[in-house]
Amino acid sequence: MLLRYFLIVFFCSQHAVAQPYYTRLRGALGVELYGITPKGAVTAEAAFGYLKKSFWVVQAGLGAVNKKDFRSPTLSAALTHCFILNAYKRNSCFPQPGNYLIESYLETGIGGLAVDRYDNGIYSGNDNHRLLTPSGLVGFRFNMLTKRWIYILKIRYTPSLMPNNLASNVGVGVGLGWR
Repeated sequence: MLLRYFLIVFFCSQHAVAQPYYTRLRGALGVELYGITPKGAVTAEAAFGYLKKSFWVVQAGLGAVNKKDFRSPTLSAALTHCFILNAYKRNSCFPQPGNYLIESYLETGIGGLAVDRYDNGIYSGNDNHRLLTPSGLVGFRFNMLTKRWIYILKIRYTPSLMPNNLASNVGVGVGLGWR
């Protein structure tokens, strides 16, 4: 009898120790407006480096700038560290989150924006745009969990670390992730 309880506790504790306080995200596709990119971008992201209450995310995006005197494709990238704000308690043997939960995170990191400035400078005389603009990143990330998908909403403050008149300071993003 004692052996039976020991085995139940042993196997249940292995699952409880192995799982973090949040739902793991493998990857996501989304759209970002302003933020790192001046107008908007289609983004892809992947999560890695899982810790008990945080994880790392790498993001890449492709967009475009279309102003009166400047047009260019844009490439954006970001490396962020997400800290869970509303960790749920794991009391059962198999600590799976319920359906339709919302997890919130504090997101910090660095990002960058690259534009093609050379073609525009030849024709308009406007060549004062930076080729690469790094920026800091602080924001909130909300993941709404369903059985199959993770719906993502990101609200970010992205101050430019170098002066650039194309850069924006705030942004919002939406995405669809999978486990």
